[in-house]
Amino acid sequence: MTNVPPPAPGKGGDLVYPQQPPKDPILILVLNLLVAGCLGYFMIGQKMKGIVAVIAWVLGLFTCGIVSGLVSIAAAIDGYLQAQHLKNGLPVAQWTFFNDHK
Repeated sequence: MTNVPPPAPGKGGDLVYPQQPPKDPILILVLNLLVAGCLGYFMIGQKMKGIVAVIAWVLGLFTCGIVSGLVSIAAAIDGYLQAQHLKNGLPVAQWTFFNDHK
């Protein structure tokens, strides 16, 4: 684990540090895709993002599932990128999305 200073205010919140052994990015992608867009987030430590994703997924069911599907796809891609960053030994913020690592 590297010695990384906390992010500046407004830059994503608390940090999530890499785990040993690191979570497989493909596993995180599949879990977010198949389980309401959230399970992968919980596994890598982005719990609040997982809660928001599952709420958005459930609310999306009222649109015949279209929004739920989009939430799952976006969460799968984002979860993969976050897990890849963590696998490389770098921390991510709680609210980091896609490749927006500051």
